[in-house]
Amino acid sequence: MKKKTMLVLAAACCLSMTIPATVSAAETEAAGDAATDDTVTTGDGLSDDIYDFQMEISGDLYQFPMTYADFTALGWTLNDTEDPEMMITSNSYGMVYFTKGDLSIHADVINLGVNEAAMTDCLVGGITIDEGSSGLDLVPLGIKLAKGITMGESNLDDIKAAYGDPTDTYEGDLYTKLAYQKDFYQQAEFYVFKEDNTLREVSLRNFSEPEGFDKGGVSGETPAIVTDYTVPDKLGSDMLDPVVEFCGDLYRLPCPVTALQANGWELQEVAHQDFVAGGSMGFIDMMRNNQKVNFPVYNLTKNAVTIENCFVTELQAATYDAETITIKASGDITLGAEKADLIAAAEAKGYVYTEEESYLTIYKDESHKLKTRIEFWFNKDESETAAASITYRNEVLP
Repeated sequence: MKKKTMLVLAAACCLSMTIPATVSAAETEAAGDAATDDTVTTGDGLSDDIYDFQMEISGDLYQFPMTYADFTALGWTLNDTEDPEMMITSNSYGMVYFTKGDLSIHADVINLGVNEAAMTDCLVGGITIDEGSSGLDLVPLGIKLAKGITMGESNLDDIKAAYGDPTDTYEGDLYTKLAYQKDFYQQAEFYVFKEDNTLREVSLRNFSEPEGFDKGGVSGETPAIVTDYTVPDKLGSDMLDPVVEFCGDLYRLPCPVTALQANGWELQEVAHQDFVAGGSMGFIDMMRNNQKVNFPVYNLTKNAVTIENCFVTELQAATYDAETITIKASGDITLGAEKADLIAAAEAKGYVYTEEESYLTIYKDESHKLKTRIEFWFNKDESETAAASITYRNEVLP
């Protein structure tokens, strides 16, 4: 199965990670006349509101999202190329191919829980049906959407008459795509092919959390990667080594929040039950000696953990608060370091560096740029060559 990372919205302290599921009045109006508050159904039970994300196939009603069990109970089986034991990480989704008789489709299987879950325990957040890839005449299957729009029969004017002006229109060489979007990951797309002005492909996607959805619990156990962390006894010799001295203490990044707590940093306004979903991130404030620092923290495991068991991957300090917040990177790199010396040290190691406006960023190579790097900021009002801040980041566990 082809995994894809799903867009998530992080809240302070990351009480939970959810997909944005709200829409402003302006966005609703722009989406067209179909964005109504009341659900109206036809006699056969199919909603007249496209934003109810329903579809009828051969008389069966689909409501997205729906459970994997309910979806497969309607006769869909995994394509032979798919792994039925596939696990899906928290707040992510995969495109999974299913078949029913001669019809083949792909579905978005999503995990909205806080822990990694088996595909079979996840939700089906939407499907795409493409007449071209299936090679079938879809008219006999009776694939219907809100207000009587039918695959293989409806045209461009029919869709606009039913749902109003689309949120977005794309003109391709072979087709026109009309997109009706309510919010992030809540949309319907209609592909009308120009050869005969007929609807030949439909995609429905609704990743909103169902009412009463159980997101799962948080284990009280400390992950092994936290207990395996060891405090370094000295700085490294290379500026990209993962050991940093921060406010007088040594840390090997990424380091667990507990390592900072051991040195007297206290979490601020974080309740005992606060957690970060598997593979997600949050933000915390910590205080020591009346100095408050904000850290982005990452859950480097597949299941939800408490804030204390998350990891800090980045430490930063600047000259404007050097009396209270100090930093020293490996390779004896300190605030005030000269740009020319930093570049020379990088070149001696064969590292890559980039200069953009007032920043100098050094990393091993392009494949490591996002995971391990050191960045310097130069305050032009004070000195264009002396580093006014140092930010070291490393996401790679030993």
